[in-house]
Amino acid sequence: MATRGRFTPARWGGFMPAHNSISQRGPWHYRDTECVLLEFETDRDVALDLLPSDLELYEPATAFMVIETNHWTTLGPYSEVYNGILCTWNGQLHGYVPGVYVTGENSQIVGREVWGFGKKRADRIEVIRRDNGVVEAVMDVQPGDRAIRATVRPATNEPASAVGSLPLICLRIVPCAEGGSKPALAQLVSVLFTAKPLVGSDGIAEVYSGPGHLQFGAPSDAQLPVVKMNSAKYARFNAVLPYGKVLKTYSADEL
Repeated sequence: MATRGRFTPARWGGFMPAHNSISQRGPWHYRDTECVLLEFETDRDVALDLLPSDLELYEPATAFMVIETNHWTTLGPYSEVYNGILCTWNGQLHGYVPGVYVTGENSQIVGREVWGFGKKRADRIEVIRRDNGVVEAVMDVQPGDRAIRATVRPATNEPASAVGSLPLICLRIVPCAEGGSKPALAQLVSVLFTAKPLVGSDGIAEVYSGPGHLQFGAPSDAQLPVVKMNSAKYARFNAVLPYGKVLKTYSADEL
């Protein structure tokens, strides 16, 4: 008589490999994250070509770029770049995220599996505080390609509320294991990552705005045209990354 294995679902980890999961279950904690955040008007046609058809473009077409170094997280330290296109879902403002790059394996795998962030690896992502007061944030997808370079000159201290909480939307796709032309699963998934800026002993929040600039070198998924820069900020914060919410699961007919 055949003997069945003893590895029952009750013993599975939250992620693969199930017997030795790459991460513990969430939520995931972030401490002393350092970031450059830019918001800008972008090209309407480019934004519409990237935006899933169930989402409505916010007008005028507006996007944001986040470049951050996560000095400590429960996924391990890593750096990240992601962009977002402002849009609405059932009348509520969201940011649809078409492009993400990270420097850590755990963050890449967990981000893809849970929320559907289309994370790719970058050779280097770095936030640099220059001695002339400028904060420079750079990404090289391949060594030295300078795919992204952003700068902000911190000039004005902002309240903690200046770093707002915007729910993000991802298009989560699970491919068909049998090689079918349609995904086995496709969902729109939202997540609310709430950053809480650090506040010094003097009561001043670690959020500063000032003149900013964003330029692109080698092509990347995070590249969006900059029509007009709206704002540029440098901030340090703590955060908790929770699980998300499934907004829509696409039916077989829709796929």
